[in-house]
Amino acid sequence: MFDLKISNGRVVDGSGQAAYSADIGVVGDRIVAIGDLRDCESGQTIDAGGQVVAPGFIDMHTHSDLSVVYDRNANSKIHSGVTTEVVGNCGIGPAPIREENRGQLIDYLGTRLIGSIPVKIELPWTSFREYLQFLENNPPALNIAPLLGQGVVRIAVMGFAKGNPTPQELKEMQRLVDMSMAEGALGLSSGLVYLPGEYSSTEEIGELCKSIRPYKGIYCTHMRTESDGIMGAIDEALRIGEAGGVPVHISHMKLLSQNMLGKTDLVLERLARAERDGIEVSYDVYPYTAGLTSLSACMPPWIFEGGVEKMIQRLGDPAIRVRLRQEIADGLPGWQNFVKSAGGWEKFFVSSVRSEENKVLEGKFITEIAELQGKDPFDAAFDLLIAENGRVQMNYYAMREEDVITFLQQPQAMIGSDAMSLSAEGILAYGKPHPRSFGTPTRLLARYVRELKALTLEDAIHKLSSRPARRLGLGGRGLIRQGYYADIVVFDPDQVQDQATYNEPKQYSTGIDAVIVNGRVAVSKGSHQQVYRGRVLGRTE
Repeated sequence: MFDLKISNGRVVDGSGQAAYSADIGVVGDRIVAIGDLRDCESGQTIDAGGQVVAPGFIDMHTHSDLSVVYDRNANSKIHSGVTTEVVGNCGIGPAPIREENRGQLIDYLGTRLIGSIPVKIELPWTSFREYLQFLENNPPALNIAPLLGQGVVRIAVMGFAKGNPTPQELKEMQRLVDMSMAEGALGLSSGLVYLPGEYSSTEEIGELCKSIRPYKGIYCTHMRTESDGIMGAIDEALRIGEAGGVPVHISHMKLLSQNMLGKTDLVLERLARAERDGIEVSYDVYPYTAGLTSLSACMPPWIFEGGVEKMIQRLGDPAIRVRLRQEIADGLPGWQNFVKSAGGWEKFFVSSVRSEENKVLEGKFITEIAELQGKDPFDAAFDLLIAENGRVQMNYYAMREEDVITFLQQPQAMIGSDAMSLSAEGILAYGKPHPRSFGTPTRLLARYVRELKALTLEDAIHKLSSRPARRLGLGGRGLIRQGYYADIVVFDPDQVQDQATYNEPKQYSTGIDAVIVNGRVAVSKGSHQQVYRGRVLGRTE
């Protein structure tokens, strides 16, 4: 007698091997039988005739650290088949916290992690363990796999101070990393294009990675740049991993610079050499040609020294504006200049703002806003940052689809949305969020598997399930196997489709018939079942 039986499905088990026909029996939170189960009774049965049965998708790169606190439904992700979100990416996260720097972290999260949500950010925890305990006590609809953000650790110890840590400060950061790993972090992430990561040296992060090695943690990095200097940035990431003796995972691999478009072979050759040298390296990709960042990230790093309030003050200084124009136009050594790399302000359009008076600007390019306001694009951008206290999110067009496909096809590739989970009708889905929040896995299956045939279905599912599970050490996840946890998605491969667009992003994917999380049906026939069986996942391999 099963609690749940999925019958008549075509199983794509996540291993990359060919699909096969079988029924699946579930008892409690585990898969207990796979085969011909037609004569077995079950409390609940899903007829998957004509559909694919696959492991639940693991979103390798998300920023849902706080969205699952404010909205446990995680609708945009779970409606696209995601059963596990990896949080704590890009060096950003909500813990650990030191009281004297709590306010700086909250301001920072407001500009970087969740933007302009219309609620007051509260962090009712101090340690990493307390944050995870909060999620365990208030479980979301899907699982959470947590990384520790290097930037958060630095803020806790140094605030937004520039420069290298003292020996005592470095020791304290190592202590916080060690403690957070012991409390459940799966690895350390960095965001070296954002503050305070930009202030951190290669050597500093390498020393912190030594603290994650005893826990078999991984180093995940939003590299120093994805633009003209990407090869140097990759070398830095590999040096950090080598110094710490840990695997390296590169976040949202892309070629951002117009000068680098089409040069994927240079990147892949460098990664292959690293593998030959004994450095484990992987990366994630989102299947879109536009990215998203905060407008403040388009400013040179020095403007952020001291925190958000100091940045706003500096933006109001006419002399500083002259300097900013020059540096954004010409660039600075070692700085990823988003505006110059993408090809100018005409590539950037406002995704979300906080104030009602500026809502009319959402969906408009910076150059359009400048024309409407009778300003040049630089002043339009600076004034908008001041008006919104730094809380402006931007979409930008910069990538080439051929490069996206090449990166997707490589064996070390995994899939990450680089987005938080949202509900179309919820308070978090303000403005025009990037469509990747709503459609990443389904866009992969619809466009790159079914339409372009750039990937086989089996390979795509492999990149969405067992590849990230193995990289993170999530034993019992990522495969349809007897004894594994019953995280399962049932979908129609001919009908599965992302519906989210840049102009109308808040639309759930279609073609997903059922999503099961830890043995319970969370989505059925496109309807959220208000089942909250998500868990905080720890390393078990």
